[in-house]
Amino acid sequence: MTSRIGMPIAMLVAAGAIGLTGPASAAPSPARDTSVECTDACITLWAPVKCLMSDGTFRTFGNRCEAERYAACANLMIVGCVPV
Repeated sequence: MTSRIGMPIAMLVAAGAIGLTGPASAAPSPARDTSVECTDACITLWAPVKCLMSDGTFRTFGNRCEAERYAACANLMIVGCVPV
């Protein structure tokens, strides 16, 4: 089976993007992460991540904080992220 970005699902699972936890990933949670609010600012730190959002889309961000801020503003959850 292949994801929307053309990567095999098994590869994303192995990389930690879906369902596994690790330093750069997040396991699915029942509620949106509120550690970063929509109005919060993120530091300028280049540590790019590609994240799977709860709406099924993949997005790339400059760092995990930016991903969490986007999710808060879009009222989404982050299913998982992998470094890029």
